[in-house]
Amino acid sequence: MPDWLSIPRLVDIILLGMALEALWLLRRHRRARVPGPPPVLLHLISGALLLLAMKLALTGAPPMMVAATLGTAGLAHAADLRSFLRSP
Repeated sequence: MPDWLSIPRLVDIILLGMALEALWLLRRHRRARVPGPPPVLLHLISGALLLLAMKLALTGAPPMMVAATLGTAGLAHAADLRSFLRSP
């Protein structure tokens, strides 16, 4: 594998794609004049936080930083489940 193409770099590319997707969803949601955030936004946030935790673990970040990122991903996932279960 070339030096410029590593697993952490691939994670960066995926995170960039997810950020662009989130921006597109927000813009589309705003143009539709629907109140509140797009329903899928919490899915993207929890997934992005999981990828970020993986990148941190791969690059040798302190374990507390990885754990905090995973905990935040879990909170985002719990909020997503709560909003999904409350919707009619």
